[in-house]
Amino acid sequence: MSRPQWHPVADIFPMMSDREYRDLVEDIRAHGLREPVWTHRDGRIIDGRNRWLACAELGIEPQTKVYEGDDAGLVSFVVSLNLRRRHLNESQRAMVAARIERLRHGGKRQDANLHLDRDDAARLLNVSPRSIASAKKVQALGIPELGQKVESGGVSVSTAAVIADVPEEQQREVIAADDEREIIRRAKEIAARRREQRLREKAERVAEIKKRQTAPLSSLGPFPVLYADPPWRYEYAESSTRKVENQYPTMSLDEIKALEVPAANDAVLFLWVTSPKLPEGLEVMQAWGFEYRTNMVWVKDRIGMGYYARQQHELLLIGKRGNLPVPDPEDRPSSVITASRGEHSAKPDQVYDLIERMYPLRERCELFQRRPRDGWVGWGNQA
Repeated sequence: MSRPQWHPVADIFPMMSDREYRDLVEDIRAHGLREPVWTHRDGRIIDGRNRWLACAELGIEPQTKVYEGDDAGLVSFVVSLNLRRRHLNESQRAMVAARIERLRHGGKRQDANLHLDRDDAARLLNVSPRSIASAKKVQALGIPELGQKVESGGVSVSTAAVIADVPEEQQREVIAADDEREIIRRAKEIAARRREQRLREKAERVAEIKKRQTAPLSSLGPFPVLYADPPWRYEYAESSTRKVENQYPTMSLDEIKALEVPAANDAVLFLWVTSPKLPEGLEVMQAWGFEYRTNMVWVKDRIGMGYYARQQHELLLIGKRGNLPVPDPEDRPSSVITASRGEHSAKPDQVYDLIERMYPLRERCELFQRRPRDGWVGWGNQA
């Protein structure tokens, strides 16, 4: 009998190992096919590739059943069949969920509904999005044997994700150990070395930034439009690798307040603060000679850390001094900015656009600037 095509959803679950397949062949030889091969309406197999191949090897015509549901529920249907049949741990389910997230229709219009996003895949397989991220890393960077270790239940997906960080030869050396505890020990050593390396790199970067000299603020301006993202100093950090000081040199509140900012008598200030720094932000605004007027909020695409509530937004305070006219009505933006998170502390580029639209004819200065921008004077040791 001619072999039918596999449907993309059939690849969600891996093929059996050689030993498992040989056991299946012998079981079908002795007892016949106990479970049908499921096909799509177009004839492609959605579940039962191993059973079909075993029947073909034995010269048996397999029993088939056609999935009659809509394509939007096809992935869920195939997952439910396999979860009933297989006893998968969380790491194995995460590998399945990662393949579901990668599903694409491959140009076939009839397969356009296959893709699920990470949250949907996590709910379907009852795993965390973080486990799926680890599984994707293993599938993208790991050698095939590493993925097979996870698929067979020999190592957790979180451990495998650590191993996937090292060159292929080292991966082979690590997983060559038969004892799972030895593999975990070696993975922890890899993780510790990588943490130390990241800390050294961050320390070197901060030291380099501190060496740079910037023009004194008193030599600039004055400017009617100021934009600032101060390097706030935080008292706490959840881990040594997340400390702000590892990213760039910070300043105390008194140091920030003492800056002689180059503001014109009639000026507007756009000042970034995080939620915990809101009171300090208002102090800085007052110390720089501005009166708080309103704020905007940046809503991020990913959630962050937090002790009371995990933070997913930052505030852009707006203050004024003197009598600088407000923007024309058609140039006043929404108070909500929706944008993805970038590198540590980086703010959305679209904020420049909205400030330029609000004050198109005014001179603009950015304090603590990271990189130059046309139409702006910058001050800061990262620029």
